[in-house]
Amino acid sequence: MRKTLLLVLLLLPLAAGAQDSLYARRLIRDLTAPGMYGRGMQRSGDSIAAAYLRAEMKALGLRPLGDDYYQYFRFPQTRTRPPIVRAGYRSQNVVGYLPGATDTMVVFTAHYEHLGMNGDTVFFGAHDNASGTAAVMDLVRMAAADRRLPQRYTYVFLLFGGEEAGLVGSRHFADSPLIDFHKVKLLLNLDLFCGGDEGLMVVNADSDETRPFVDLLQAVNDRLGLTPRIGRRANAPNSDHWYLSAHCPALFIYTLGGPYGGYHSPDDTCDGCGLGHYHRHLTLIRALLEQMP
Repeated sequence: MRKTLLLVLLLLPLAAGAQDSLYARRLIRDLTAPGMYGRGMQRSGDSIAAAYLRAEMKALGLRPLGDDYYQYFRFPQTRTRPPIVRAGYRSQNVVGYLPGATDTMVVFTAHYEHLGMNGDTVFFGAHDNASGTAAVMDLVRMAAADRRLPQRYTYVFLLFGGEEAGLVGSRHFADSPLIDFHKVKLLLNLDLFCGGDEGLMVVNADSDETRPFVDLLQAVNDRLGLTPRIGRRANAPNSDHWYLSAHCPALFIYTLGGPYGGYHSPDDTCDGCGLGHYHRHLTLIRALLEQMP
C-alpha cells in the first residue's frame, strides 16, 4: 500500500510537466542572457552568474556554506582559448545546504560557468550547463520550499566554477571540503540536462559503492517508465563528479539524444534547449531518493 501511494504521489505532477519546467526555463534563459557574457571569466561573467545563483539560494531559504554561499578559488594557469582566463584569476563555487532530520547527506552538483567569449562571439551554454544548474536549483526548490524531497536527509547543493577549464572548482572543493565526505550517502552531478529523447546515461555506474544506487534507479524506472533507457559508463574525468568520487559515492547523469542546441558552440541557446523530458527526469531522481534504504 505504501509503495502504491508513493507511486501515485510521484506521478500526479506528470500531467503538469510543462508547467513544472517553467522555473527551469526561466533560470536557463537568465543564465544565457547576453549580460552573462557566456558565464566565462571575460567581463566577470562567471561572477555575475554566481551572484544571480546566490540570490536564488537565499530566496529559497538555503543556509550558506563557505563565505556567504561562496567558496573562492584561483585558476592555476593561463588559458588563451575558451574558456579564456589568466593565471591567478579568482572565481567561486556557489554552495548551500538544507539540514534534515539526520546529518546523512545527499549532495547535488552542477557547473554553472561556461566557455564565455572568444572575441565578440558569445558561447551561451544552455545545454552545457545552464540546464544542469537549473535542475539542481529546482531540487533546491523541492527540498526547501515545496518539501517534496525526503526530509530524512541533509541536502547539500554545490554549483561549481571552472569546470570547462579542467574541473578547477570541483577539484578545489575536493581538496578543501566544506562538508564531511564520510557522511555523504550519494552525490549526483547533473550536466548536459536538456533533451533526453533517448534516455539517460550514468557515469561511474560500476563501482562497488555506486552500483547499488544505479541498480535501484533502473528498478524504479522499470516500474515507472519515466525515461526510455538508462545507460551505464565507467568512471571518467568528464565532469565535476570526478575528483569527488574519490571521497564518496558519486554519479554523473546526463541526457541521451535531443533536442538541444549546439555543444560548445554559439548555437547552444535557450531556444534550442528541449525540456520535454525534464520533469520526468526530476521525478525519477525524487523516486530514487524515496526508495533509497
